[in-house]
Amino acid sequence: MTKALGKRIKELREARQWSLRETTDRTGVSKSMLSKIERGSASPTATVLGRIAEGFGISISHLVGGEAPRGDVVIVRLKEQPVFRVPTTGFERRSLSPLAANGGSTDFVVNFLPPLQSSGTFPPHRPGVEETLVVSSGRLRLHLGATQHDLGTGDAIFYRAQVPHRFDNPSDRDPAVFYIVINNAGPR
Repeated sequence: MTKALGKRIKELREARQWSLRETTDRTGVSKSMLSKIERGSASPTATVLGRIAEGFGISISHLVGGEAPRGDVVIVRLKEQPVFRVPTTGFERRSLSPLAANGGSTDFVVNFLPPLQSSGTFPPHRPGVEETLVVSSGRLRLHLGATQHDLGTGDAIFYRAQVPHRFDNPSDRDPAVFYIVINNAGPR
């Protein structure tokens, strides 16, 4: 996954004819870290991945998974679903929606967060991006800017995602599993 992600980032950067310096300016990620990620020698945190995606003006799922086939019906098999994992925390984000099938405006993801772990802080999305989250199992503490919301199994929350946001699992024994529908239709 690390090498494939690095290759994808390098391809996107080169397609835009951006230098590492320009990519740093657009993403806020250091030149040395971008270089390590592109070479596959470093795995980005959720925060870094979010910054890179926002800098390129695409969703994390698009960054991690690229384009999916178009069609009226698209099956995304488990083995084909783009996955992003943070090795140090065990946080996992799996993309469930084929991005090209709907123009990339809606993204559907499932997240897994082990007990007492955090996703890391995702940077603010551009204005207009909205998220609807539902907790499938476990407990979740959602930080939106300076506020926090404690959620349990079956709870749902809608929010505008132009503020830093973080997901924490306050449980000391149960993982948190939560789904998010991301509306990326805001201005680019």
